[in-house]
Amino acid sequence: MKKIILSIVVVLLISFTHKIVNADMVKLPNASVVVVKATEPINPKNFKAGQEVIMTIAMPVKVGEHVVIKAGTPVFGVINTSKKAQMAGIAGSMSVSVRQTAAVDGSNIAISGQFITEGESEIGATVAVGVILCPLAILNKGGEGIISAGTQIRATTIGEYNIKIE
Repeated sequence: MKKIILSIVVVLLISFTHKIVNADMVKLPNASVVVVKATEPINPKNFKAGQEVIMTIAMPVKVGEHVVIKAGTPVFGVINTSKKAQMAGIAGSMSVSVRQTAAVDGSNIAISGQFITEGESEIGATVAVGVILCPLAILNKGGEGIISAGTQIRATTIGEYNIKIE
């Protein structure tokens, strides 16, 4: 009788340990859509080309019913271009590439996408007013290229990933 009980306990322990060690794996396919959100305004006055910027995942990424990337997970990106608005109505511009985020199991996920914005150009109006009415109009600046907080883009995953789901 003791041997039977001991055998049942051993089987249960092995079964329980097996479930912990072999957590479910889910494959996140290549080119899966990931929605990325700017969490703060990104503008040429505060960010220069080459600087890193942190954004977040806007909505959970799922494979079937399993969440593989949680909403709110940090997304790391880099400023590609950062041009301030200039005199003579020249508009500013900004572009940011998103590069990487993390899955629920902590593994790094490479992603690709871009935020691109350009301020409103006022070159035509500035030159016309400057030539016809007042040369000081040339001091007028174009609009700044600002990526507002809350702005979202669709990025895609680069490669396939096996992610542990618990």
